[in-house]
Amino acid sequence: MPLDIARLVRDFGDPEAEARAARNGAALFDFSFIARARISGPGAGAVLARFQSRPVADMAPGAIRYALRLGPDGAVEADLTIWRLDAETFEVMSGRSEDIAALDAEAGADALVADFGDATAIFAVQGPRALDVLAAIGARERLAAIPYFGHAAIPLAGVPCRVGRLGYTGERGFEIVADKADAARLDAAIRTRARPAGFAAADILRIEAGFILFVNECRLRPSADALGFERFAPNAPGNSPLRLVAFTAGGTPVRSPWQPGPDLAPPARPGEIAITSAAASVALGQTIGLGFVHAETAAAGTPVQDLSGGFADVRVARIPLYRPSQEHPRGPWLDHAPPPPGHISD
Repeated sequence: MPLDIARLVRDFGDPEAEARAARNGAALFDFSFIARARISGPGAGAVLARFQSRPVADMAPGAIRYALRLGPDGAVEADLTIWRLDAETFEVMSGRSEDIAALDAEAGADALVADFGDATAIFAVQGPRALDVLAAIGARERLAAIPYFGHAAIPLAGVPCRVGRLGYTGERGFEIVADKADAARLDAAIRTRARPAGFAAADILRIEAGFILFVNECRLRPSADALGFERFAPNAPGNSPLRLVAFTAGGTPVRSPWQPGPDLAPPARPGEIAITSAAASVALGQTIGLGFVHAETAAAGTPVQDLSGGFADVRVARIPLYRPSQEHPRGPWLDHAPPPPGHISD
């Protein structure tokens, strides 16, 4: 099934303050809606190579890889992450439960797939103080040693956990995978040190960072090159006339999580934009978003017309809108993290 946003916690009273907490300190997100499966056996790597867009044979144990799920026509249907545990064991995480069912069907007799269903708790702690938060309930040195897009088995608050260093916000952060039975204990230990944040805050942050949400950006069934994701799908068909861009807009700020209407259609000609995501940015103080334009009008600063008619004064902007270098999430942990450029406060 597609991601059911209505089932997620929208916010804990103030989504903008929750987003600012992730930018300035640390915020706690519950991502337990993500589907998770383990695939194991001598044929696991070959099954995964058929199932998604990237090679996995060169992954080292402890590595995480971002990948795409392509349809029969080569269109991007969803994104997912692959976590390698050992030589013959991987875990796959996706926002769509149907991807896990498809993995099981793809495996057949070549590998064993275990669907964790609703038995998994997945939390994310994001922000410049994320390490400090988890170090209070786990081994700081081991947490700090996890590389970007890497993972390790590290107990937190006495709970066995697998901790990955990645995130959805453009900040340094962690994702924590544990048994659902331990969710309440983990949540209680972390939320005393990090502000709980809901889906609306996550949506604001991921748009600022230029990350897609498959139920939005994949609705038009874009190709990998239209998304700017050629490196994640080197064998996918290309030459799309469209490009995913960020934008800024005037007018009344929108409330997150905003979604496009059912009549969303690709732009027919240069100078138009099909808006797929929008939010009121806490970092930039204006309406921002993502959408598709023709390649001829993809340059930053180009004015474009919103096909839905809901946004005025729309101009193309560079992805990402926040921290354009994209180096920040990959950077080393700092003992005393300085305020980021364009510092914002609660």
